[in-house]
Amino acid sequence: MDREELFEEFINECEKEPLTFCGQGNPNADILIIGKESTDTSEALIRDKIRLCRDKVNRDAPRDINSQNKTWCYYQKLIDEIYQRKSEEPNKWDFEKLAFTTEMNNIPSKHSYLTKEIKDGINKRLQFFKDSRFIKSFPVVILACSNYINNDKKNGYQINQTFGVEFDNEPNSDGSPIGEHKKKYPTGFWFYTHHSKDKQKLVIHTVQLSQIQNDMIEDMANETRDHLTKLGKI
Repeated sequence: MDREELFEEFINECEKEPLTFCGQGNPNADILIIGKESTDTSEALIRDKIRLCRDKVNRDAPRDINSQNKTWCYYQKLIDEIYQRKSEEPNKWDFEKLAFTTEMNNIPSKHSYLTKEIKDGINKRLQFFKDSRFIKSFPVVILACSNYINNDKKNGYQINQTFGVEFDNEPNSDGSPIGEHKKKYPTGFWFYTHHSKDKQKLVIHTVQLSQIQNDMIEDMANETRDHLTKLGKI
């Protein structure tokens, strides 16, 4: 089954009741970015995203830049750095030509702490991702959702279990990561890498990209580019 068929399967699952947030971008890309949540996940918006995903002409078309959306600014920077490119339309966001984006949470939240409602929703979402053949098909997954997913014993090794990967470094006795990734970033800035046993999949877990630093963008881009190059996709 090719990626378009897997995507159609994914959209159909999102469209079932209760509606599930789909995402947007290029479903044939090699990179999946999963953020925390949309600022709006009303039924109307979810249906609009599903309609957009079914529109093969416009689903990954460049978008007008919104300077208030810092997350998408950094999505653009990350994709440009990975592919070592400059946008052909400097006044537009066009990273969606090379990535598909979705969210970890169906419930918009103004707070960083996890309520029981949000935790329950995320657990359902993780099972949805685990079962989705479309989600499984991406060779690179960037989890830009901070504490919305954890890879420790207390939380059941969520990243391992959902995406079929293992943490690249030896964890602490409780399964939590040791230290920062490769070099020290300022407090609150970090990313960790995980690979499948066959080295076909890379999963990067990091903070929400609206608060990232440029040197982290470069380091994550290097990890991603190296992985895609080894797979012959760049």
